[in-house]
Amino acid sequence: MTAVVEFYKWAEAAAVVEPALSGLIYESRYIAAGVYGGEQGRVRQVKVPELQARRNEETPAPEWIESAQARAALLDLELAARDRFLVDLLFFTGLRIGEALALFRQDLHFLGENSGLGCRIRGPHIHVRSNEVLNGARAKTGPRWVPVPDRVVFSYEDYLLERRDILGIDANPHVFVNLYRSPRGTAMSYAGVVDLFQRISKSVSTRVRPHMLRHTRATMWLRGIDTPRLDLDTVRVLLGHASLEATSIYAHSRAEDLRAAVGNASLPGTGDEKGR
Repeated sequence: MTAVVEFYKWAEAAAVVEPALSGLIYESRYIAAGVYGGEQGRVRQVKVPELQARRNEETPAPEWIESAQARAALLDLELAARDRFLVDLLFFTGLRIGEALALFRQDLHFLGENSGLGCRIRGPHIHVRSNEVLNGARAKTGPRWVPVPDRVVFSYEDYLLERRDILGIDANPHVFVNLYRSPRGTAMSYAGVVDLFQRISKSVSTRVRPHMLRHTRATMWLRGIDTPRLDLDTVRVLLGHASLEATSIYAHSRAEDLRAAVGNASLPGTGDEKGR
């Protein structure tokens, strides 16, 4: 099948076949920046879903920060204000790193009442949109909004103060800009994020990647870890998934969960049948 796809790519480039025909075989897909977690930072040509081979094996659960101690270390780690805001934003909202880097300041509605911003949504939240960015980042899916806790709002306030101290009044619409390296004031790139998370990983003695924070938040939402438990469809909307199938990878039962469920069940012959 791969050979067929490559043939049609060549045929389209050579104007041998109509472009509409190749659209039935492959499509353009943006893979967010990075190496892991589907972060490639470029547009790729991939087979349409109907032609992709179906895997019989179970999809492995995404890597997340399972250790409560490691999560606490990450949240307590002393960072520069911009970096702390980025980590908090990713950790508490589950945003993709490409979506975070594509945020404009006008996308952050951090008031209790946002009608003055032309928004009817109450409470602090962010809007994920397809902005005309300057750093190559972009939102992977359609527009959505995601609520944020007070900690993220406070982190942003600290970042704004730091940004003004370093840059003065700047007109760059991007939320995340270079403050600690040249060229200062330009949109932060994924390379800068990689460097940041490498330093974070060394500091907390745990490998941490941007996409792991998304996996971690999704898992915490579904399992009710340090947060009210959310149903699968709500998590799907928050993550910006098009289908429940994409979100269900976070809902796989762990072996210890299954053992606990069996251990708590009333099984014949265990003495739980008394009085029946």
